[in-house]
Formats: sequence, structure tokens, C-alpha cells
Amino acid sequence: MVVRVACNCSIAALAMGASARAEPAVVLDTHDPTSVFVVAKNQNRNQVHYGVHLDPACNVVGAQPVYGYWRMLERNGEVEPILPREIPAYGVSRTQRIETRGETTTIQVRLNAAPDRPFVITVRRVAGRCQADARMAIAGADTRLRWVYVRFGFFGVDYILLHGSRVSDGASIEERL
Repeated sequence: MVVRVACNCSIAALAMGASARAEPAVVLDTHDPTSVFVVAKNQNRNQVHYGVHLDPACNVVGAQPVYGYWRMLERNGEVEPILPREIPAYGVSRTQRIETRGETTTIQVRLNAAPDRPFVITVRRVAGRCQADARMAIAGADTRLRWVYVRFGFFGVDYILLHGSRVSDGASIEERL
């Protein structure tokens, strides 16, 4: 199954400059792990999901394989690209360090909104399928990142809550920024 969502972003991208370009389309293919982790917010039920572009052999595709897209839960779960004006808040860094060792690939990446909190996505083939998970330090522990919650207030972001499971024992762990 391939889902393509068109985006006529060229006018907005020109107005915002080259650094704020959106993906022209969101392509969710059957071998892509499409929800490595999710960003939810208090304003509505819509979520930003982060995935990794992979080929059928689970090799990363391109120099910037990690991407984000909207899952519009307010509109039956439709998929839409992150708009140019949303790139500073929900986009991922253009610099993604990719390293492959054996059958495992790691991608070090940062969210534009939290450049001081890098995370690593690990991709491998498990039981014939591509699998990916994101890991980052949460509350000082090596953690599998599950979701991020952003609480908006009247004047902007009140706080960000990182949630995951500690790698050492699987316990839930959270950190409020």
C-alpha cells in the first residue's frame, strides 16, 4: 500500500525561504515503519508521526530518511505533510548521521524544536519486516522514545513531556521540559 498526499507548497516555500521547505508529498510505503514515535498536543487530536524511508531490504533511502507528517485525527486520520511554517516546530534536522553495521542501521537526528536533545533511530529487519525504534536520554536514562506531548498555553508552549520506556528494564519514564 502506498499513500500519496500532494502538497502545493512551492509558493509558501518560496515565501519562507529554502530552509523551510516542506516535503512535496508524504509517501507511506508498506516497508516503511511509519510511526517510530508521535508528537501529540493539547490543541486538538491531530498528531505528528515520524517515520523512516526504507527500501524493501530495510536499507535507508536518501541522505535524510527520517521524516515527519501529520496524522489528522480530527479528519478521519488523513495524512498531510508538515507545512513550511510548521518546520521550526515539528520538522527534523536536515543533517542526519547514518551509520550501518551489519544488518543494523542507526540514524542520529534532532527535532528542530529541540536541537539539544538528539535521538537515534535504529532500523533492522525482524521476522521479515522492517522495524525501527527511537532512543534518547529521558531523565538521564537510555530510553525508547514512545511519544512527546506539547502543552500549549496562551503565550506559547507551557511545557513538553517526553515519554518512553527505559531500555534496562522496560519501566515507563517521563521528563518534563
